[in-house]
Amino acid sequence: MQRWMEVWRGRLRGTPRRQVITEAVAVTVVGLALHALGVGPVLSDAPLTAAPHWHLPLLLTGGLILLAKRQRPVAALGAGAAVFVLDLLIGGSLGVTLVLIDLLYTLALHGSALAVRRLVAGTAMLLAAVTVLGWALLQDLRAGLLLGLQAFAVLATPTWWGTSVRRQAELAGLASARATDRERLARMEHEEALRDEREQMARDLHDAVAGNLSAIALHAEAGLARPAGDPATHQALGAVRSSSRSALAEMRTMIHLLRGGSPERSATGLSDRRGVEELVAAHRGTVSLPDLPRLPTAVDQTAFRLLQEALTNATKHGTGSPEAQVALARGCLELVVRNEARRVEPEAGGLGLEIMAERACAVGGSCTAGLEGPGGTVWTVRARLPIEEET
Repeated sequence: MQRWMEVWRGRLRGTPRRQVITEAVAVTVVGLALHALGVGPVLSDAPLTAAPHWHLPLLLTGGLILLAKRQRPVAALGAGAAVFVLDLLIGGSLGVTLVLIDLLYTLALHGSALAVRRLVAGTAMLLAAVTVLGWALLQDLRAGLLLGLQAFAVLATPTWWGTSVRRQAELAGLASARATDRERLARMEHEEALRDEREQMARDLHDAVAGNLSAIALHAEAGLARPAGDPATHQALGAVRSSSRSALAEMRTMIHLLRGGSPERSATGLSDRRGVEELVAAHRGTVSLPDLPRLPTAVDQTAFRLLQEALTNATKHGTGSPEAQVALARGCLELVVRNEARRVEPEAGGLGLEIMAERACAVGGSCTAGLEGPGGTVWTVRARLPIEEET
């Protein structure tokens, strides 16, 4: 049974055209079956006398008219009504009556609003005329009412049914449109809230972090302006000035992005050899950097951020000079940063290692950190990032 239902829905009723053909064939077959069973005629005393087989060509004509009921519902109903009247003159048949009912339902469901209004008005006037004429011709009120009820069953019921289904479909369409509008409004409100939050974050970054970085840069400039003293102190102040200026430049880019603008400058990547060498020199380290192919932008910037964070941790928690190595192997970019670890435990509560792992995972790679070497005295950060050469 389920298989036949799937065939009915998928093949026979798959498209509107197939649905029309299927319904026309079904009505015709039912009409032929009723004729073969001898069900009928509709009228016991027809105005014209004809053999029963004369109903068959009228039924087949009605079946052909049903094929055009969706494209021309008004014309199809007019032609079907003419066939119904001819069939009624020779006694009428249930098959042609089903054709008329189908055409009335289709016009009420798929016709234009003007056509539906005219159909309802015409049906009401026709019912009143049938009732009055039946009463006048038969001189019996009950007979006139009975004819009116029969006409109501044939004419008004499919019209009411079609308009009811049409109204429900229109209400469903309005509900769907309202839900779409509500979803769009919610999305706009969400986007507006995000914009407000980003604006607030941009203001906080500008007022707090950017201000402090500017103060650091100014103090470093002031220290460098004094007469030369200890070379190490002078070098440290130069590194502070360089780092603070770089941080300020990237902070301005971040603030501009948070406020919905386009970036003023691209973020530094590992392929920027000068930027990498300056970063490593600021942390008094060494770097082994081969000639790199053109890296994907996300991998390029992620690798630089991992190197930056690893060197910061090495300077903060380690001793000696950190060593950074960059290599290409098996379609991956490998980054290793080593430094001697202190004997004391580093202060807890930082998010650097967690953020490094998240950055690497975001581009499909991995990042691990831990103690290695003899006696566990070397802190090592290892990152593997998948790369594909851009053409």
